[in-house]
Amino acid sequence: MPDGSQVILDTPSSNSSWETKASSIDVSSKLVVKDAGTSYIDGAHWSAILEEINGVKEYLQGGDEISDEESEDSEALDPTSPTLLFGLSKTASIEELLADIPPRPVCDRLISQFLKSKEPLIVVYHIPTFQKEYNQFWLNPQDISLPWLGLLYAVLTLAVAVHQRLQEPLPSPLEDASEIINTFRKRNAQCLAQSNYIQPGKYKVEALFSYVMGEFYRSNDAQVSVSFLLGTTIRLAMRMGYHRDPQHFSSIPPFEGEMRRRVWSIMRQLDSLISFQVGLPRTIQDWQHDTEMPRNLFDEDLYEGMQQLPPSRPDSELTTTSYTRVKSRLMSVFGKISDLAYSREPVTYEETLETDRRLEEAHNEVTPIFKIRPIEQSIADPAELILGRYTLELLYQKARCVLHRRYLGEVHTNLRYAYSRWACMSASKEILRQQVDLHHETQPGGILYRDRQFPNSLQYTDYLLAAMIICLELSHNQTTGTEVEHPNNEVAVVINGREDLLAALEVSHSIFEKSRQQSADAQKAYNALTVMLRRVKRGLQSLSPQLQPRPQEIANEPTLAQPPPYGSWQGYQNPSYALHMSADPIPSTMDLELPVTSLDVIEDMLNAPTNLDWGLWDQQIQGLEGRGMCFLNNPEEANPGTENV
Repeated sequence: MPDGSQVILDTPSSNSSWETKASSIDVSSKLVVKDAGTSYIDGAHWSAILEEINGVKEYLQGGDEISDEESEDSEALDPTSPTLLFGLSKTASIEELLADIPPRPVCDRLISQFLKSKEPLIVVYHIPTFQKEYNQFWLNPQDISLPWLGLLYAVLTLAVAVHQRLQEPLPSPLEDASEIINTFRKRNAQCLAQSNYIQPGKYKVEALFSYVMGEFYRSNDAQVSVSFLLGTTIRLAMRMGYHRDPQHFSSIPPFEGEMRRRVWSIMRQLDSLISFQVGLPRTIQDWQHDTEMPRNLFDEDLYEGMQQLPPSRPDSELTTTSYTRVKSRLMSVFGKISDLAYSREPVTYEETLETDRRLEEAHNEVTPIFKIRPIEQSIADPAELILGRYTLELLYQKARCVLHRRYLGEVHTNLRYAYSRWACMSASKEILRQQVDLHHETQPGGILYRDRQFPNSLQYTDYLLAAMIICLELSHNQTTGTEVEHPNNEVAVVINGREDLLAALEVSHSIFEKSRQQSADAQKAYNALTVMLRRVKRGLQSLSPQLQPRPQEIANEPTLAQPPPYGSWQGYQNPSYALHMSADPIPSTMDLELPVTSLDVIEDMLNAPTNLDWGLWDQQIQGLEGRGMCFLNNPEEANPGTENV
């Protein structure tokens, strides 16, 4: 695994030959107009690339046209769509609402399974308090409040989702997991609706948020409905003051205030992640809140009626909230990066570099116990800790991709943006490397198999983003040995690695092939990569035999030679930096000459909400059909700059 070394960039001075200017890349967006309505597409998601890669787009769209009715969001036709969004048929009595609670022994087993699963979401529940309230519920179920009953149904929903993910049987007499989970979801929604969930009240934020998470976990694909529901939950939380730190209000007891911090922290993280996933700006802006991070404490450190909070434990001590705290620091920067991605205002390259510095600082500040390390050095660690490390590293690498993606088009003609190309490509390769690690270790016999949490819809989105960025790079029609030169011919910066990029895509393609029965997004990725790899290999056949790619396993250690610091290009003699891997060849298991037999699952892919800005891609990738496609290869060797870490 990489050692996490970073590049230190020098901000160009005012007399630098590089002129400060706003990015010349316009945000690519469009409005798809149909009889049934309009759909806005922002330019920032993996699927947006297919709009720009000529030939591939046409191939994927080659099927029969579908009607407006057929192209409607499939969730609208899904009987399991969120009940809160599509209405309830009738009001239920308390007896009816209680009727679907399983017997206590069954409930006990389900809830125990969930609370022991170490899901990051569990931080919003104070387990000793929940246990006390759960016991009180069984003493007199008829007197329970509707919001708390909704919270109980939400926890049961999540518990069944955990059983489904682990492929474990439900406690007897429960049988059909899908039927049970839909019943729990419906009752959860009824409790919320009948308690008028948009009005402030005890347990309402937690019950509504837990309901949203139940919707999130029911699919491995991105769901726009989850973003809508989460936005509603955030509005309710803000109406109840969760966005203001409790220290400002003496009426909020210390225990309640600390639990509010936990809930707000998790909601803020998911707001940025899920909004970006479905192509929408985040709901919570930094200027809207001042709630502090929760303290680094165990549940046992907190209790109702306490007069003051204990001091936060050292970050080196692993507590209930440690992961949430570490992730919050990275998420704070990712939120700003997503704001830049959706900003309609021009963004200067200096702003991008300053944000890059902040991201590197946040990554360097990750608590040592949460820093990524090779699997073979983690065999004695708890599964939740290993998964937490991978999640944090994926977040960091995704943030690099999103921050620098807008400059991929210009870097081929302007040395000024060469660092962005390096950052974007190295991050994409690292994401696909982690896809390999997690895929292997969550298979039977792997060290993460018994506690597997991957992949969920967020991870699928990360893998797709990385794969499509690499597809774009491979689609550039460059001749071997070509250099991207400084306008004054002072330096030439090139990136090695066509073969490694192709190998990374092939391994990712094989993983998506195995996962496509579990996710529509995985099916889309498999089909898109099948077409892309076929086209790349066809282009490479026109090259001389010594330039043919040799697929390599990407799970081994990469060697990343870092570029000179930004602002220090002048004065170096032919500096270059390499992006390559050292690995053993692996046999290819894919016959890319076979036709794609079914593309029905992606016929509306290009109309989905999008997440990436690829403004000049069509200018860079015109006329790919009939031309060889390869990555810059065999660069002139030279000495890189010295100011790197």
